[in-house]
Amino acid sequence: MTGTAASRRLEYLAFSGVTIDLAVRVPRVPQPGERIGMVPLGEYAGGMAGNAASAFATLGGAAGVVSTVGDDVRGRIAIDDLRARGVGTTWICTVGEPTLWTIALLTPEGDRTLLEFPVPAPEAKYERFPAGALDGVRFIHVGASEGASALPVMEEARRQGATVALDLESLGVEIAAIPEMLGASDVVFVNARAARAFGDDVLTAVERLHDLGPSTILATGGAAGCTLRAQDGRISRIPAHPVTPVDTTGAGDCFAGAFAFGRTRGWPDEESAQLANLMAAISTTAMGSRGHLATQGELGMLARDAGLAVAGRLP
Repeated sequence: MTGTAASRRLEYLAFSGVTIDLAVRVPRVPQPGERIGMVPLGEYAGGMAGNAASAFATLGGAAGVVSTVGDDVRGRIAIDDLRARGVGTTWICTVGEPTLWTIALLTPEGDRTLLEFPVPAPEAKYERFPAGALDGVRFIHVGASEGASALPVMEEARRQGATVALDLESLGVEIAAIPEMLGASDVVFVNARAARAFGDDVLTAVERLHDLGPSTILATGGAAGCTLRAQDGRISRIPAHPVTPVDTTGAGDCFAGAFAFGRTRGWPDEESAQLANLMAAISTTAMGSRGHLATQGELGMLARDAGLAVAGRLP
C-alpha cells in the first residue's frame, strides 16, 4: 500500500469492481435499431469500489479496495490511480482475464448510461482475502453484484463490529442472494431505478428495504437529492447541492464514500448525508468519476454557504 493507507490501519474497505471507463459524448441514448454518432472524450479510472474508496481517502480516511484486475494496461492504470489517491491496493488480485471496462454514454445534459463488460474472476478476491484483514476495519461497502460470494465477509465484518453497507443498483436487484445480503447489512445505498424494484414510490421502497434488515437507508435521486431513513427511524429528504453537471458517472459512489466517512466519525446520519450530497454534486462538475473529489475544506465552505449542520464539523 502507498500514501494515506500505507501509514494507517485501514478503516474502510470497498468490495466490488475497479474499471477503466471510456467516456463518449452522444446526442442522446440510442433507441433500438438507431445509429448515432459519438465523440470520444477520454478514458478514466472508475468502478464503484475505487470511486467510493477514493472519496473516503480524499476526505482524510484510510481506505482500501478488494477487487480483481487483469494483467494488462488497464489493470495497471486502475491500480496506479488508486495508489496516487492514497487508497490501499493490497487486496486487489491480478487474474488471467481482461480488466473490467465500461463505455459511458454521456448526453449534453451530463446524464450517463453505462455499457459494462464482464468482471474478471469476481470470486478470486474472496478466495485470497483472509479474515484477519478485517481487523480494525470499521466500515465495509459491498456492491450487490458481488452476490453470495460476499456473504461470509459481510457476516464476519458484522461479528467484528464493523458497519456493513450494501450498494444496490438496477443490475444488482437481479442477484439471487439479495435478500440474504440485505439481512447482513446495516446500511443500504440505493439509486432511483433500483428502488423501483421495492416500491412504486421512494418512501415505500425505503420502508420495504428496512423491513428486510438494514437500519439505515439512503435512496439517491441525483438532482432531487436523497431520502434518508436514519438509524433512529426518522425519515428526511436531503436536498441536492445545485451544480451544472458535466459527467454524472460515479456520483453515487462518491456519495457512498462520503457518507461512510461521516458514519465512521460518529456523525449523525443526516449530517453524513449532507456531506455525501455535497461530495456527489461536486464530483459531477468534471470529467470522469474522480475528476473532482472535493476536500473537507472545499466542502466546508459549501456547507457554510448552504447553512448545513455538517458545516460545524468541517474546516
